[in-house]
Amino acid sequence: MSKNAFRIGSAAALLGAAALVLPAAAGAAPGSLGSLDPGSSGGSSGSSGGFTCSALSTEDTPNGWGIPFDDELGQDAFYTADTVFDDDGSLELRVDGPTDRSVSYHEAGGIELSDAITEDIAFAEKRAGNSIAAFQLRLTGTTDNTTHPVNGFTTLVWEATYNGGADATTGVTNAALEDGLWWSTSNIAGAQNRVPVSLASIAAANPDAVVDHYGVGIGTGAAATSTLVDEVTFNGCTTNFALEDPESSSLGSLGSLDLFGSLSTLFGSLNGSSGSLGS
Repeated sequence: MSKNAFRIGSAAALLGAAALVLPAAAGAAPGSLGSLDPGSSGGSSGSSGGFTCSALSTEDTPNGWGIPFDDELGQDAFYTADTVFDDDGSLELRVDGPTDRSVSYHEAGGIELSDAITEDIAFAEKRAGNSIAAFQLRLTGTTDNTTHPVNGFTTLVWEATYNGGADATTGVTNAALEDGLWWSTSNIAGAQNRVPVSLASIAAANPDAVVDHYGVGIGTGAAATSTLVDEVTFNGCTTNFALEDPESSSLGSLGSLDLFGSLSTLFGSLNGSSGSLGS
């Protein structure tokens, strides 16, 4: 094979590589983890039962975290540079008075409650004083639901107050919540009158219950206060809350590949020998 033929073949190969990778690179902005739509798998890894794990959630790329339903709109949480244990920020739950709430949820994909309680449920928290953040599971399909008999909707709530309390001044990980006591916002089988009971007993009494969303929040009744939350764990997924997206090359893994430099050099070489290519 002649040198010119080799050069032409190499140029075609490089152009083919460019055509394959450049559209994908152009569709992803620097630092983006993917779609902002709730339930998106962008920047995430899938899990069982339609559940999607968002490993990172930031102010610009919440990755499915927020308030995706009407009954809790305006009860926002806030991304902050303040930290719990790591150095990239956290989620701040903040209320200005006893009628306010501050929450953030992620879609759970309708996994069965009986399956959800077999995995770790946890979150890290930091504030001056005891832990005040609650972990919440929004369910449908519960049994003997007196408030929502059609779809069986209720929210199960874990609070440190009913689980031994914890000093969060220097940061604390509220762990093994699946083994703790929870109360239900609606009367359902196994959980009545907001009396805290074990999550296992609730699951046993509600075999058709599924988890539609999970999240963290501060409920009504608290005076002006705030707390920092991070490393929220549910169904085998831990979400790190950070203020900003991580820095990354717009070409991702191709950032170190000098594709255009290779093309420029090759075509320069071809041009220099064009006299020998003739018609």
